[in-house]
Amino acid sequence: MAEDISHKIHLIIITPKKTFYEGLVSSASMPTIDGEFGVMAGHTPFVAALFPGTFTIRVDEDIKRFVVSEGYAEINQRAIIVICNSAEWPEEIKVRQIFESYRDGMAELEKQDKEGVGQVYTEDVKRVVDRSLARMRFIERYGSDSQKSRLAQLKEKGL
Repeated sequence: MAEDISHKIHLIIITPKKTFYEGLVSSASMPTIDGEFGVMAGHTPFVAALFPGTFTIRVDEDIKRFVVSEGYAEINQRAIIVICNSAEWPEEIKVRQIFESYRDGMAELEKQDKEGVGQVYTEDVKRVVDRSLARMRFIERYGSDSQKSRLAQLKEKGL
């Protein structure tokens, strides 16, 4: 028997390195600069700027979550096309790396604040910090027990 796709929407997520995801989904919820935004088949055409955070998709009864960085989503009645700098499944996230990125980014912002460095460079560092924070929040909510434990250890030690 053929699958009923009338209540599904085609989702494509593209990063600079690869096509991260492609398939039919029942719904998608994405982090935008204006907050969480949900989409189902038949949605009014829309373009949204993405903010680093948790992207949730529902495929029938299965819910999948991953983290995305900044980018944009173009939505129409039949498809969602997402272009973003990165997208990662929970198991792909390296906890120490994101914690170090966050720590280094915060140190750089503090240094720039003292030295009065230009706005453009500061915005780049803020984006690094935003991406790191989004990944850490994602691990705290949806990561494995070992990832959660490792992140807690790093925070406690301040490494």
